[in-house]
Amino acid sequence: MPSDAQTARDDLAFVRNLFDTGDGVPGWGEIYLAAGVVYGVQTLLQAAQALGWQTPPPLGILIGTAPTLVFLAALWWILSRQRASRRPATAGRAVAAVFGAVGLANLALVAVIGSVAWREHSLTTWLIYPCAIFVLQGAAWLVVFVMKRRAWHLAVAAGWIAAAIAMALTVGDLAVYTLIGAAALWICMAAPGFALIRGADRARPQ
Repeated sequence: MPSDAQTARDDLAFVRNLFDTGDGVPGWGEIYLAAGVVYGVQTLLQAAQALGWQTPPPLGILIGTAPTLVFLAALWWILSRQRASRRPATAGRAVAAVFGAVGLANLALVAVIGSVAWREHSLTTWLIYPCAIFVLQGAAWLVVFVMKRRAWHLAVAAGWIAAAIAMALTVGDLAVYTLIGAAALWICMAAPGFALIRGADRARPQ
């Protein structure tokens, strides 16, 4: 048992060292910032609708679809700029793997929760999906915190999870639900994305 415990500590120290010396994921902060801003604006508009803002059908469709198109365009632009960047260090690849796994899990949750919501014609069931996504984001940031031991990473993880719980508790009040979601996207996605960009700029050789 002592040997196993020591081995586990050594493995954790090794992985943590990779994160401490790694260069991060090129474009990760920009992608996170873009997603937070785009979907934060969309959720604020949806909150306004839930609070009584009357929108004509074309505008309602635009609010539902345009943000994804804008984000995909931003994603293409960011990734195209990063193609010439050097390959990220081991730490960066580990971070990319964590958030890549979350992305794949998102697609699975769309199929699982979405299919049930469609079959049951239940908006409440579908509203579980964003809560689950927020929990996954929180879990990903917990992994980053364990590796890097930076307090703000833990704060972001806690923010995602707290928002998920708060949204679940207010799922019957669409206005409050969407306002919580919007706040989480700005605070736990857009703001950390900006922080990551600033950190990358400071780490870049002058």
